[in-house]
Amino acid sequence: MGFSLSPEFEYLARVIVGRPLVDIPPALLLPGCSFSTENDVKLIANAAAITRSLIDAEAKRKGEAFILVQVAKVVADEELSADAEREITAILAAHPDIASRIPADAEHVKIYAAKCWFLVQAIIDRSTSFVDINRIILDSIAQPMSTIRHSQVAGALFHNIDALTTDTLFRYLDAVEGSCRNHKDNDAQVQHHVKHAAMVLEKALLTHPSIAKDMSIEISSFCLSYPWVKKAADLYRLLSQSLST
Repeated sequence: MGFSLSPEFEYLARVIVGRPLVDIPPALLLPGCSFSTENDVKLIANAAAITRSLIDAEAKRKGEAFILVQVAKVVADEELSADAEREITAILAAHPDIASRIPADAEHVKIYAAKCWFLVQAIIDRSTSFVDINRIILDSIAQPMSTIRHSQVAGALFHNIDALTTDTLFRYLDAVEGSCRNHKDNDAQVQHHVKHAAMVLEKALLTHPSIAKDMSIEISSFCLSYPWVKKAADLYRLLSQSLST
């Protein structure tokens, strides 16, 4: 193309744009021009902005297409590979708004919760509506819950405690008690369920004091059903203190 390029131009092409000069789209290079040291910085800075925009847009498009294909495989009951999960996680970290394109109706959320929880978490993290956060968490709750599922749900509840409604906590507590019914009282799974629920409810009481009155009967009954679990006993004391103030 007849370019006369200064060493500074080559350096800036690699450092500012982040790619060798040969990777810059030809449309951004002016045929028949030579560059001087004085205007290299301005030219490359402008080219860098356009180039990065083109590269990012193409990466985002490919990333979104990849994620939607993997979601379709999960819905079709195919196993998601560890490599695919890592790639999806990396894509969402680079382009978090892609999460808004992932189907998030009740049936899809139930499937994600059962097979690839990180998709549920990505959708929750992207949600700005408290209504949507509560809906997605409720859709992800199974009854009975495995200890793994409960850990995941409890984590979502704990980290979105500001958004939770009393109805969500009622239904969560009901699912926890349903998960405990099929086990003996001293079963390790029962202790796991009770401990995690107590931690969620403790934070809910501290964040939303009105819950002490709204859920006093349900929380009291829950705690008194499992008095040998320390977290349940601690929660009962906190509830009593909240009701007395």
